[in-house]
Amino acid sequence: MVENDSRPFRVIVAGGGIAGLLMSHALHRAGIDHVVLESHSNVIATGGASFGFWPHAARIVDQLGLWEKVQELSIPMKTSHNRSPNGYTISKTRLFEEVTSRHGYDFLVIERQQFVKILYDSLPDKTRVLENKVVRDIEDIPDGVRVVLGDGSVEEGDIVVGCDGVNSAVRRLMWERAKKNIPECVSEAEETSLTTEYSCLLGVAPPIPGMRKANMTITQHQGFSLMCTTQRDQTFFFVFIKLPKAIHWPDRKRYSAEEAEAEAAKYVDLPVADGIRFGQLWKQRVRGHLYCLEEGIFKLWHHERIVLVGDSAHKMTPTMALGGSCTIESVAVIVNELRREILATPSRKPGSATITTLFNRYQRKREKRAKMIYNVTHEATRVQARDGLSRTLHAMFVAPFVSSQTIADKFALLVKGAAKFDFIPVPARPKGTVDFADERSTEPLVAASKPSGQQRSTTSIRARIQLYFFYRPLRYLWRLFVS
Repeated sequence: MVENDSRPFRVIVAGGGIAGLLMSHALHRAGIDHVVLESHSNVIATGGASFGFWPHAARIVDQLGLWEKVQELSIPMKTSHNRSPNGYTISKTRLFEEVTSRHGYDFLVIERQQFVKILYDSLPDKTRVLENKVVRDIEDIPDGVRVVLGDGSVEEGDIVVGCDGVNSAVRRLMWERAKKNIPECVSEAEETSLTTEYSCLLGVAPPIPGMRKANMTITQHQGFSLMCTTQRDQTFFFVFIKLPKAIHWPDRKRYSAEEAEAEAAKYVDLPVADGIRFGQLWKQRVRGHLYCLEEGIFKLWHHERIVLVGDSAHKMTPTMALGGSCTIESVAVIVNELRREILATPSRKPGSATITTLFNRYQRKREKRAKMIYNVTHEATRVQARDGLSRTLHAMFVAPFVSSQTIADKFALLVKGAAKFDFIPVPARPKGTVDFADERSTEPLVAASKPSGQQRSTTSIRARIQLYFFYRPLRYLWRLFVS
């Protein structure tokens, strides 16, 4: 391939999960040629439990014309319960409704597999998605790259985008190339920076009689926590378990079905709702798995013509349902940058130097927000599992007194700063009280409802407590955006 090659700029996307399929939708809308390589035999046969849509992720999905399809499968989340180990309700909030009132989009939760199916079924050209394509090597060719696949076939293009998850083959190959070119580029600390301190027993069950729909329940224990989210036709469950010893990448624990069963047996008698035990969910599960939860953000997101997007670059726990939203946002930013440079290049074929520049911009725009979201999810996982004395005190004596309005206001600071596709209009939707930053609003952040005199008194007391002991993830956001 040479600069004046008549072939259009072509993107090779490794990974046909949520990130890869979103990339395909976005690249199509941007008019960029591409192919998606999925290593498994069936794109839709994916694991996991649920996928939660924060408003900033919903806005991007809405731009692609897919939000109505998500709405068809979900009912808006309403309430959130925090429970003590014996099942007693510590606090009850209407956080999800507060979030909706600020940003306009309902907080929706659907099965992860359903979201993958929506993405795949809605593709304008499914022939771009190739299954059973395992990435084995990435080679240089003049002004481009060649991806060698496990079946002996090859794909040629201008760049490779690693959307292949935490166990990314593209990242491994990128590291190998980077170390050959610049030995100090990838340190041992970088290669081992992913850490696993928690495992997660997760799954999907049918509706359980007695469990209120559109509700999230978090039951706190010492060293683990249980989370259940209910929808119209499904119940999603997660048990976040502190491991006896941290595991550092590339070491990775894989659990068998027998190990998952043995782990679940430890929690069958624990309450997850009034009169409901975890064992009822596990016994009636449609599926359930035990996974390690890797956490970390890499320093090197790109090298030469290779770039990482999603969990391959930034991995966090699913505690706050923010990891998926973070991936969606990264897809929007990288496609924005690609489209801008392709249009700015007379030949429509940006060269290596330009590609490096746009990759740098992508990482610079995304890295700070990814770290912020990582810190929130990292701390929330540990507060809910009462990991250590200070977090136990936060969970028991501080978090229950924080109003849903205050929490929603703090999360609004995170949501409002999110990116979107800059070349696709956002469909008209009911507005919330807080505009996104890119909507250039000068209105102040306001609460969804004005509290009564009694509520004002209680809120004042809560505010004083928060000045000293505020729930750590939210205090982090406050320092980052307001201080």
